[in-house]
Amino acid sequence: MTKLRLTPKYEKSARKKVELRKRKVLNFEPDRLAFNFSFVTRDRKYGFDDKGFTKVVKGQLFDKMVRLSSERYNAILGWPKRLGLENLPEKEVAVAVHPDFTRSLRHLDCLPGFWVFRISDTGRIIGRIQEKTFY
Repeated sequence: MTKLRLTPKYEKSARKKVELRKRKVLNFEPDRLAFNFSFVTRDRKYGFDDKGFTKVVKGQLFDKMVRLSSERYNAILGWPKRLGLENLPEKEVAVAVHPDFTRSLRHLDCLPGFWVFRISDTGRIIGRIQEKTFY
């Protein structure tokens, strides 16, 4: 096997340090609704441990989340409340907010009021929206 030898001109440039430049990252603005259930309420009447949260209800919840996150956020805000999201003023909703959610100060950046989406006639999910994440 023959060893390649660089000419002096190329040998000098090969020894130079390569400068890496960081590419500017464009601001990413999501246009779909995302879900985060890390702050499900501690109230035993509500939440995923309730005996009413059956496999059927879990399936309906999953289907609804897929539907809501498949369409553009601005579009689902225009859907009728039985299909999309409904906004309720805070004073009309008596829900125990998880203390960790408040301690994380996420509530300060949320859209006003509580947001609701229905999972057929079975029930509804109530939460807050920060940017485009439903908590």
